Amino acid sequence: MAVQQSPSGQREAPLRPGQRLPSLSLPAVPDGRMVALRDPSHGAPVIAVLRPAGDDATAELERLARAAKNLELWAGRPLAIVASSLEEATELVGRVEGVPFPVLADVDGAALRRLNVPSDRSALIIADRWGVVYHSVEAETAAELPEEDEVIEWVQYLATQCPECGVPDDPGHGEWEP
Repeated sequence: MAVQQSPSGQREAPLRPGQRLPSLSLPAVPDGRMVALRDPSHGAPVIAVLRPAGDDATAELERLARAAKNLELWAGRPLAIVASSLEEATELVGRVEGVPFPVLADVDGAALRRLNVPSDRSALIIADRWGVVYHSVEAETAAELPEEDEVIEWVQYLATQCPECGVPDDPGHGEWEP
């Protein structure tokens, strides 16, 4: 499978625009309650896949926490997936003050496999409320993922799509054409 470039220059993640997020639930830290990636009643998921080691994951979690309020204004639902045990994910959350969204532990790596994200990479996946991916990128480090403004713009774009008013833009092809 060829890796494509996104408009912002990052490598496109293997879970491509137009594909659906897998029907998958993961345990949240610290209590272990199960949280579904796809849940139309909770808005459009913005999923950051982080590796737990080092300051890189801490910085990306802080960045997503700063963006959370603006994302929620536009019905965005931030989620972070950490490829680690519940204990390691809890430790990561403890390094960031006031994380207002679920941080999920991918204990056995199954979520990363289903999202097609290599275990040695970070990724950002933005989908609509029904789980259709509109934007996805992968990077060697979380610091290379899109900036807060770009993530907010994607969620604003998804919030302004109106299926009741006509056919929304196709995520793989830009604007809809008759």
